[in-house]
Amino acid sequence: MNFEFFAFLVFMSFTSFAMAFLAYGMVVRFMGKESFASRMAQIVLVPACIVIYDFITIASPSGYRYWVGGAPLLLCAGIVIYYRFIKGEDFTESQKSPMELAQMQANSEPKKFSKKSARIHEARKKRGGK
Repeated sequence: MNFEFFAFLVFMSFTSFAMAFLAYGMVVRFMGKESFASRMAQIVLVPACIVIYDFITIASPSGYRYWVGGAPLLLCAGIVIYYRFIKGEDFTESQKSPMELAQMQANSEPKKFSKKSARIHEARKKRGGK
């Protein structure tokens, strides 16, 4: 076995992942996530797309294999570039943890009491309590 064979296997792994990403994205885009047809398409259609595209890539003439296999990778890169620069998504921005969200909410506005709670609170203050 030579290096070119292993390089092609690694390339096909990336191609298969990109094809799975594209097929799943198309199923979710056109059929949604929760319907029965969508679930069946996710189970049947996505793996079928991967196997069929891998067969097309391997059956291509040897001069074109990397071009045919690189198409899903280029499409995935195009989607990332579109969402990053056209839509303005920031992939590095992490979501706040629940503790950070609670602290932000506590610091943003004073706690509101009902009239009865405010009256009890004022009575405790006058007595010297909390």
